[in-house]
Amino acid sequence: MKSLLWVKILKVFFSLLLLNLILVSWRESTEYNVLDYGAKGDGITLNTIAINQAITDCSKHGGGTVVFPEGVYLTGTISLESNVNLYLEYGSVIRGTSDLSQYISYIPSEESRGPEHFKWNRALILGDQVENITISGPGAIDGDHVFDPEGEEGMRGPHAMLFGESRDIQVKDITWNNAANYAFMAYHLENATFSNLTFNAGWDGIHIRRGRDLKIEHCTFHTGDDAIAGGYWENMEITDNQINSSCNGIRLIMPATNLKISNCLFFGDGKFEHRSSREKMRKNMLSAIILQPGGWGKAEGMLENVSIREITIDNVDNPIMIILNEGNQGKGITIENVTATRINKSACSVESWKGGEFEDVTFKNVHIEYQGHAETELAQLVPGQPHVDARQLPCWALFARNINHLVLDGFVVDYTGTEIRPACLFENIQRIDLKKVQIEEVENIESAVFINVDMIN
Repeated sequence: MKSLLWVKILKVFFSLLLLNLILVSWRESTEYNVLDYGAKGDGITLNTIAINQAITDCSKHGGGTVVFPEGVYLTGTISLESNVNLYLEYGSVIRGTSDLSQYISYIPSEESRGPEHFKWNRALILGDQVENITISGPGAIDGDHVFDPEGEEGMRGPHAMLFGESRDIQVKDITWNNAANYAFMAYHLENATFSNLTFNAGWDGIHIRRGRDLKIEHCTFHTGDDAIAGGYWENMEITDNQINSSCNGIRLIMPATNLKISNCLFFGDGKFEHRSSREKMRKNMLSAIILQPGGWGKAEGMLENVSIREITIDNVDNPIMIILNEGNQGKGITIENVTATRINKSACSVESWKGGEFEDVTFKNVHIEYQGHAETELAQLVPGQPHVDARQLPCWALFARNINHLVLDGFVVDYTGTEIRPACLFENIQRIDLKKVQIEEVENIESAVFINVDMIN
């Protein structure tokens, strides 16, 4: 009996050993080391051909992982293919070459063609109509601030990464440094997750124009321009991120449906200067969250079902600004459990200007500490149409314009310094519900101005 038992044990052992050998062999057969294709991580050799050959071989054999061992890999455009993953080992860096002839561009298909021009869509890593891709590892992607005197603003070079009309994408764990334009740019992106990423310098961190089923989580942004931007999003979740910028934290320039922003920290001043400001080297953070469909040009559609919750904001010009433009409507917007300190220009605004209006806007458990400024005597009571960025408002706490139903529940605002403006200005509001509202008064100034307000509860 004992001998039979040992026979069974040995059979199980050798079966497991054989399975392990098969798995190791399979893994090795699906991994493609760029060094085996002649790439050199010396920071000097141009590796564009070698890296792309590794990707091509990987794709021809049904997909797998292209591995970058420790080293600095200078390269032009890396063209991704479906089912091919990139893995950047510890100490590995993909660095963009300063030779602009080494970059290629994404050319949108006819149905998605926009005003974007050829040079704008160049990229260090490019995915054009691809799917099932993961880019991961403890390594880094470095755009090296590649300068193009013929690029936008006479300086911008290629994006660090660009995906067009692609789906099932994961980007995780890597660090992005010195993007020559946006770190990540995308058009028509579906089912994409960005996790545990770090962004340093460059322009925008993640910029997506048209996308659905998107998630940005556990990322750290230190960007010279907007940290997260874009629009025409459907089912976008931005959660558990730390956001520092010398422009805006989250800037929506097109409509969005089912947008959730939660458990994020926004703080200024920016660690890296806003490169477009050139010699000014501006570092002040503008808005933590600015939702402005149509802010950069007409972009018709709904801003609907927006949830902003569990947010901490410190040392920015403006914490939250939501603006509708021509062809836009807003519905179902909730701002809840927000704490903002050291606000430098004006607190919050929800405003519509060119025909659209908001329905059902709620502020709940919002506490804002604003730093008053004597120069606000220059503010006009009735402002003109807004600029695309944070600006001084005719009131210091809340400006609300063209809203069907506004709820303030647990809305607390106070200020330090000197202030001469009223706290709130409500214009063209059908109904306002006030509950647990605490507003620090300015001496000899009424707390709130009401213009064409139908009902106050």
